[in-house]
Amino acid sequence: MKDTTNSARTVWRRIVITLVVTNILVFGFLAFTGQISGDPKTIVFIDFWGRFVVYSLWFVGYALYRRYLDGMPAIQNFVIAAIAFNIPLFLTLSYFDKVHVTEENLAVVDFWGRLTVYSLWFMLYELYRKHLAPTSVAQAD
Repeated sequence: MKDTTNSARTVWRRIVITLVVTNILVFGFLAFTGQISGDPKTIVFIDFWGRFVVYSLWFVGYALYRRYLDGMPAIQNFVIAAIAFNIPLFLTLSYFDKVHVTEENLAVVDFWGRLTVYSLWFMLYELYRKHLAPTSVAQAD
């Protein structure tokens, strides 16, 4: 009985992972090729879909980061440095009006902004997990 439960769980896990990754790829392709409209009638849907994709991307990315990069501090530091570079880059470009928002690229700019915000969350959580959390919490993670 336990083997069928585990195999059914594995099948469902693969289905969910496939759907999540497909959704990320479809949104990314449509956004980066300018296929997503930024008109007022569709913006609520695009905002919802974009948020869902960004959350999905970060959960998938963080799971992969933890699964494959734990114990590899050089690569972890590179990932964190790339993320740390993106935050001031996005904010500086925006401040100096170098990020031009149009109907065609609204989804991309919004997506980049959300990734930047969640990047900060990721870095702060890693700081907490590695340096501030009680040992029992850090080990349970």
